[in-house]
Amino acid sequence: MALTELEIKLRRTGGVGPNTKWDWSLVDSSGTIVKKGSALGEEARAFATAKKARDKLAKG
Repeated sequence: MALTELEIKLRRTGGVGPNTKWDWSLVDSSGTIVKKGSALGEEARAFATAKKARDKLAKG
C-alpha cells in the first residue's frame, strides 16, 4: 500500500474562528493510526497540514 492512500481524519477539539484547534491523524486501511498531530485555525489549514505530513511520509 502506498502512503498516499492513507486517509486523513480531522477532529475539532475546541475553540472558535482563528483559535479553533484541530487534531488530525493519518489512518491506513486497517484503521491503524500511522501519524497524528494538531493544527490551529481553519479546517482547510488543518487538512493542508495533515496532507503535508502524508506527502512527507510518502517521500521517505
